[in-house]
Amino acid sequence: MCGVPAFPPIATRYASMPPAPAPPYEYDVLHAFSMGSAAPSKQQQLLMMAEAARGRQMMRTQRLQFAPPPAKPDRRGDLAGSPAMAVPTRIKLRCVSEQPPEPDVMDAGSSAPSTPSDCSSLEMTPSPRGPLPLSSAARRMPAPPPPPSLTAAPPRVEVRRVWAHNFDAEARLIESLLPRFRYAAVDTEFPGTVYRPAGAAYTLTPERRYELLRQNVDALDLIQLGLTLFDAGGGLPAAGPGGAAPRCVWEFNFREFDVRRHRHAPESIALLRARGVDFDRTRRDGVGAAEFGPRLRKWLRAGLGRGGVVTFSGGYDLAYLVKVMFGGGYRMPGSAGQFEGVAKAALARRRLFDVKEMARRCPRDLRGGLESVAVKLNVGRAVGEAHQAGSDSLLTCHTFMKMRESYFDDDDKLARVAGFLTDVTAC
Repeated sequence: MCGVPAFPPIATRYASMPPAPAPPYEYDVLHAFSMGSAAPSKQQQLLMMAEAARGRQMMRTQRLQFAPPPAKPDRRGDLAGSPAMAVPTRIKLRCVSEQPPEPDVMDAGSSAPSTPSDCSSLEMTPSPRGPLPLSSAARRMPAPPPPPSLTAAPPRVEVRRVWAHNFDAEARLIESLLPRFRYAAVDTEFPGTVYRPAGAAYTLTPERRYELLRQNVDALDLIQLGLTLFDAGGGLPAAGPGGAAPRCVWEFNFREFDVRRHRHAPESIALLRARGVDFDRTRRDGVGAAEFGPRLRKWLRAGLGRGGVVTFSGGYDLAYLVKVMFGGGYRMPGSAGQFEGVAKAALARRRLFDVKEMARRCPRDLRGGLESVAVKLNVGRAVGEAHQAGSDSLLTCHTFMKMRESYFDDDDKLARVAGFLTDVTAC
């Protein structure tokens, strides 16, 4: 092949680094085809035609990227037995698209085998083609919901039962809590009613209702008093330091009532016994009303119920509180109006809220006793049973808070229902 003219190098774009340049040609091609030379021969014409075709090919593929050519050009002779001539080098083209090709089976994971790392997990070599596009089903799949938040359980509530031996300690504890807990819910347990109406209770006039209340309170003595202190948000005082300490309510047991000697309603005594009241112990270990009355007045001066005193069907509750405050020889006033004046003075003008009267002024049907109204408002009993003074005072507190939130959500609405007491206030 010596003496055959070679083609000049052509500028080419490679997908990788170009190979080392070929050895220098024997002579410059331009000198062979200079203008001053003789007419080209047939072989030279063929070379010129091949050069023109090669230039057109380069113009068509100038935007494409090429694979590197072989290290040595493939020079072949004429297959038909003609004199040997140089043939352009075969070029392998590879199209580089702007979009990644469709993923195949091998791209499902990594392009290289995974190797275990120093930890327990496996590190995967990323594919050079990038992450796989999400399928339409995966794009439509909603994100998994966040795990449900763990709701803290409500704090445990304990009823602190007060007897003569721990009365002073519990009284001092209550006094220390009054500045922070400005509301008080009360409930009383007494020996029933021994004076009753001849007809249905709904047929009674307000005057006759109060007359029956006055007769019963004068004839009977208090057995239990339930007291729940709470703040404006319904929070209860803790029995000790720390957030895990149980919340507390109080249940005072009095010793004045003697089931063997004093008048009572047998069905009421049976019900109290079924709820755990030990009448022998209350008579022996109970708090004396003579000691409790002065302490109650002291609590009122210290702020007991400054935000409000809450009851349910509170005419009897308030009447027994007034009787205990003034001593066993006290007799109820002759009229409801007189009693309201005495009660306001005794309670230092506290606002009184009767949940039963509030229920009557709600837009929905909330008739019934304390347990029935609480159930209609979805309020559960946190501790104890019905007709236990401490437990009932706490349920009264919770029912009041739920009713206030649902129907009396501002001070003006709440002020319009303050001061109404069952069996005392004219309806």
